[in-house]
Amino acid sequence: MYRNYKNIYFLGIGGVGMSGLAGWLHQKKYNVGGYDRSSNYYTLKLKKKGVDIINQLLIDQIPKIFLNNSTTLVIYTPAIKKDHKFLSFFKKKNFKIIKRSELLSYIAKDYNVIAISGTHGKTTISVMLSHILVCAGYSPSAFFGGISKNYNNNFLIGNSKYMIIEADEYDKSFLNLNPIKSVVTSLDKDHLDTYNTHNDMLEAFCEFYLNTKKSSENLDKYFFIDSNAFILFKTHVQSRNKLGYGPNLSLDQSVHQIKTDVDSINEARKKFILNKMCDHNIKNAIIASEIANSIGLSQLQISNAFQKYLGIKRRFEYHLNTNKCILIDDYAHHPKELESLIKSLRALYPKRKLFLIFQPHLFSRTKDLAKEFCDVLELADKIGILDIYPAREKPIEGVSSKKLLKNIKLKNKWYINDDNIDGILKKELTDLIVTAGAGDIYNLLPRIKKILK
Repeated sequence: MYRNYKNIYFLGIGGVGMSGLAGWLHQKKYNVGGYDRSSNYYTLKLKKKGVDIINQLLIDQIPKIFLNNSTTLVIYTPAIKKDHKFLSFFKKKNFKIIKRSELLSYIAKDYNVIAISGTHGKTTISVMLSHILVCAGYSPSAFFGGISKNYNNNFLIGNSKYMIIEADEYDKSFLNLNPIKSVVTSLDKDHLDTYNTHNDMLEAFCEFYLNTKKSSENLDKYFFIDSNAFILFKTHVQSRNKLGYGPNLSLDQSVHQIKTDVDSINEARKKFILNKMCDHNIKNAIIASEIANSIGLSQLQISNAFQKYLGIKRRFEYHLNTNKCILIDDYAHHPKELESLIKSLRALYPKRKLFLIFQPHLFSRTKDLAKEFCDVLELADKIGILDIYPAREKPIEGVSSKKLLKNIKLKNKWYINDDNIDGILKKELTDLIVTAGAGDIYNLLPRIKKILK
């Protein structure tokens, strides 16, 4: 469908998913432009490639090439509200307008899709698997939720029929895909702004399973799920079958459980020589290697690829690593992700004091998982909390970083803002500093480095 248009205009082009699609289409020689309310890493990268991006809501700033409704397709992200000025303008002018997930599904129809889903680890597994296939000569295409350091990009354009897609459960986007192989990394409670209950989210994953099953009739293995997530998934399936709502689901041998327990981690560390990886990334490596093996790659091919693997920006990314001080930046924004992050840090650096600087992501997530956030943040030695990064949301009354901080039972804790940040950092920095969050907390890194030096 998108092939019927010469020009593609993105509303919310600065998002990681949107920018990946914009970059992919630009490289495919489409005329690409877009709007976002501010510049960021992704928009600056696209601008350098020649993509026309504006940051002001002024219709007359939209290049004329994108103002013809017969030649321009408009893409929007869920972060764009229904009454957004540009969206309203394009609707009034009868432009064809579709969601980001719809565009991705149209592109994916031309490929054998391997979809990486679940509440945690999607980006890392997607990048790892893509890297393994590239090293083995499979030349996959891919879309990532972060920047691969090996390829300095959040997408790949390959020559084969394989496409690896990070399948997002938010807004039920992943249900637009029909993959030949799917992965479920975890099924923790999240995105209650999309799903009223955790069971509603599990029901969406059942539909995701059915979509995969329909596309994988000739494959002996097509649905891969972490063994911990499988227990929850199986329990939900048994319950829905018993109650008789929806089609009856049978989890046969094509549903392949992947063990990521302590023994499996230790075995993988030796098998693939993963001495430099923290435990939660070794879990991701186990899952990526299982999928690669199901395609036909050998242990040697997988191991060789991991020796060349450089990681992902903002995923346990070192910014300083000396005897005196370690500074790490990570994307963790869910209590389970923070727990994995802190456990990995404790295992790697048992004698260092951890100062965790955290930026909550979304008012709804902070509200829905407030107790879980408090429990996990108490595992640090010192905590600094920034204001909530709203992303697509408006503030919720009674939900704030200050309130979250008040409920954390930790002596050394601070609310951090522009007025007090330098003073707190100069006085309280320890030998292990970690910034975490899915917003723009990475902008603090130059400031922290300057103080440390």
